[in-house]
Amino acid sequence: MADDTKQLLAQLERLSTDELISILRNRDEDEWRPQVFDVVASILASRGVSPRDVEAMGPEGRDVTESAPTVTIATFFSPAEAHASRMALEEAGIAAWVVDEAVGTMYGVGVGTRLQVRASDDAAARAILASPPAPADGLPRELSDPVCPACGSRNVAPEAWLDEGQQSRPRWRGRRSWHYVCSDCDEAWPLEDASQR
Repeated sequence: MADDTKQLLAQLERLSTDELISILRNRDEDEWRPQVFDVVASILASRGVSPRDVEAMGPEGRDVTESAPTVTIATFFSPAEAHASRMALEEAGIAAWVVDEAVGTMYGVGVGTRLQVRASDDAAARAILASPPAPADGLPRELSDPVCPACGSRNVAPEAWLDEGQQSRPRWRGRRSWHYVCSDCDEAWPLEDASQR
């Protein structure tokens, strides 16, 4: 029996860590003898992997569903907007889920993508989404829009302009350059100049 255990240990030690994790997670007793799982756990522990954490992950291939009740806190026209808000909530430590995002693509219309959180996180999540975004002054310089050099307004946006001599070509085929344009005074300046200001 001792030789059998030594052979089993030698066989299991040749497996990769990922293969051993899979064996321990799935605990398939139709494929493995029950004593294998203790041996796998000891090998994983010797490789610096916590067997308890591996077992806590549950079997592979099974979706983990949220057991706490969830509530819809917002509905968005596009999944991209919903995911942006989901990421903001997750950055704040609140688990969030985007649901119904495939329905619009299935029917070819925007029917609304819902953002859900646990019912216990409802008030905190709504407060985070209702809070104003970080001011541009707090962003790194390369991420914030510049102020207008003519009037000092922050109401500027980048626009693509067709380069000179390209007017006869369709917009999507011509060479474009990017400019900032102020909505308050119509001042325009090249995007490259903004990085030097």
